[in-house]
Amino acid sequence: MRQLKDLFLDKDLRVGGFYELAIQVCQSADNDPIRLYNHFIWTQKNVVGPFDINYNSIKVDTSNIEHNGILHLENYAIPFRTFNIREDKPVETGFNWFDIFFYTAAIEHIFGSEFQTWVENPKVPKPLTDFFKSTLKALYKIYPFQLAILGFEVSGQYYLDGLRKPIGNWTTSSFYVGQNNYHIVAMENRKFVTEIEKL
Repeated sequence: MRQLKDLFLDKDLRVGGFYELAIQVCQSADNDPIRLYNHFIWTQKNVVGPFDINYNSIKVDTSNIEHNGILHLENYAIPFRTFNIREDKPVETGFNWFDIFFYTAAIEHIFGSEFQTWVENPKVPKPLTDFFKSTLKALYKIYPFQLAILGFEVSGQYYLDGLRKPIGNWTTSSFYVGQNNYHIVAMENRKFVTEIEKL
């Protein structure tokens, strides 16, 4: 396995798109859930970081919109990033989003070229999908978010309220909501949506 520092600093792994978990957390005026989510992620035993761009350790700070580190999964280590997007224009109607993502170049390099991510039916390593599902369940227990979306380049594409109307059949994304919000999801969309309590 490559040295973690070399892996982190390899700019060739930080290109392409993102395979991500995008979470519509809460109203923008409330930053406490983001602090809780950051604390959870960056205190996990299989997470190293966060680091600045030169691989120097930094403190987790909610005022920073992004944090970079390395995730250990089974026999793999892969760079990843958390990202907080705060919609504040206006703050009264915007949302806080918390995203976790992996660069597609890193996925293909670390897990193998068979994991093509920019094709009609992308193939994703099971350890990454399992990580995202277990993480969203854990974060939901910490603070019950509105909506989680798992897929490629999904941040900001959908909101919980948008699932009230049919979104069509073209999406490869998966959606996760709590039981308390499942009833608002249009019947046509439910084939894409999983109740978190049933994961």
